[in-house]
Amino acid sequence: MTTEAEKRVLLPARAWWKPALIAALLALLVLFAFGLRRDASFMPSARVGRLLPDFSLAALEGEATIKSASVVGTPHIINFWASWCGACREEHAVLVGLGERFAKDPSVRMLGINYRDTRANAGQFLKKMGAFPYPSAVDPDARTGVDFGVFGLPETFFIDAGGIVRARHIGPLTPTAAETYLALIGAGR
Repeated sequence: MTTEAEKRVLLPARAWWKPALIAALLALLVLFAFGLRRDASFMPSARVGRLLPDFSLAALEGEATIKSASVVGTPHIINFWASWCGACREEHAVLVGLGERFAKDPSVRMLGINYRDTRANAGQFLKKMGAFPYPSAVDPDARTGVDFGVFGLPETFFIDAGGIVRARHIGPLTPTAAETYLALIGAGR
């Protein structure tokens, strides 16, 4: 049997878990609150601020080879896309508009990189949606995409004249976002 003195000693030892549980729950709530304030669409890129990766890819149409060396010297927009990508359909008109704009103003060039796709499917996509007014290369095994750090499609990279990646946009590109990124590569309106 437990005496009154023993009960007084045991009770405080048993009650420690309640304040600890409350403190742990409060700490979790604080962590969740900070997590909810974070921009879920932001994904850091190890490539931003660094020289674009070296690549040599076959052109989607014709026999040409498109190399990274051709990017250096003029600001570029490089867009990774695929026929199977639903979000690529959303941004298609924006890319065509930018391509038409820079076809008249060669201060910026554009390059599409068809990612993990077949030439036949890519061709059907462009026939249905409308051809890009700039060249596209093919990256069927995704090696160039991996070098750029492509996570999901579409992704667009903005490269300055020195070949440095200045920005990465994940998801469908909008005209407003494009203008912001163009300013970063010295090509704003």
